[in-house]
Amino acid sequence: MNKISCILLTTLFMACGIVARAQKGNQTSIIIGTELNIPVNINDYPQSGPDVHYWGGYGINAKLEKPISSSLHFTAGLGVVIFQTNPNDLFGSVNPDNSTGFYYTDDYHTLYAYLPLTAGLKYYVSKYFYLSGEAGSAFKISNRTNTSFIYSGGGGAVVPIGPHHGFDFNLRYERGYKNVDYNFVIQSIGINVAYKYRF
Repeated sequence: MNKISCILLTTLFMACGIVARAQKGNQTSIIIGTELNIPVNINDYPQSGPDVHYWGGYGINAKLEKPISSSLHFTAGLGVVIFQTNPNDLFGSVNPDNSTGFYYTDDYHTLYAYLPLTAGLKYYVSKYFYLSGEAGSAFKISNRTNTSFIYSGGGGAVVPIGPHHGFDFNLRYERGYKNVDYNFVIQSIGINVAYKYRF
């Protein structure tokens, strides 16, 4: 994973340098937002382990956006994402007669926290509407998470409120967050609302 992280970081910095040299500084945008993540794989579970049952996720993020062309923009992002589990996680146990029994516990309540570092592209299909895709690493910042490769795709809209200010609304599918408890990556629908400042 260290090699993958180094490759991602090197690629990210090289892309930032190439784009920065190719474009004017006043075309840069800074985007700061909050996000809500709604898990879509909440009912998968192994027969001898905890049920995959996430309440949901939330986080904050900051992004740099630079034009490559009038329609295609490069993005680089950094944030914090936290997923919360249901305190009544379901455990399964196999009895001697091969039957399966289940019990609930309140002791397994935990948070999964990550620091995602991503790079991606935005393609503006019109002046205010775009499609987007990102990939990168989600670094573990809590003891029950694993550093993970993540990727996402979606679309959004920018609502201007002045020559330099606006709101950025984004809806995306995201996959890849891993933890030490479940043999399933977290898949979620992400809703992002952000403030966008264009220099």
